[in-house]
Amino acid sequence: MLNEEKVILMTKMAAFIDREGKNNDAINSYFKSDYVAFNVIKSLISATIVFAVFIAAYVLYDFEKVLSDVYNTENLIATGRRWLIYYLLLVGVYSLASYIIYSYRYSRMRRSMRAYYENLKKLARMYEKEQ
Repeated sequence: MLNEEKVILMTKMAAFIDREGKNNDAINSYFKSDYVAFNVIKSLISATIVFAVFIAAYVLYDFEKVLSDVYNTENLIATGRRWLIYYLLLVGVYSLASYIIYSYRYSRMRRSMRAYYENLKKLARMYEKEQ
């Protein structure tokens, strides 16, 4: 005879594996610091690419002003400093946001995996009790 509680628990665990399990297994293969650092580095690379695209768009949009800045050395240095500050602000905000988001994702994954492991233990106890 089927134990209804075991069937419910097994269905719940199978749904978890289908829904979140594969993604959680990929995250769970890292330590928290490695996972967060890897994703922050990816975010920094993408922020750098975004900044380069914005600078390229600005140069194309206001080409005359950029050329006048190139020929005026004092203005060129001030423009370079301003762009460097913008870049550092963008990277700082982006990396902080990435750190917070990926730390939260890792913590949420650990909580859900802990619940899954508790369900596995519960199922093993049910089998032991049955025998």
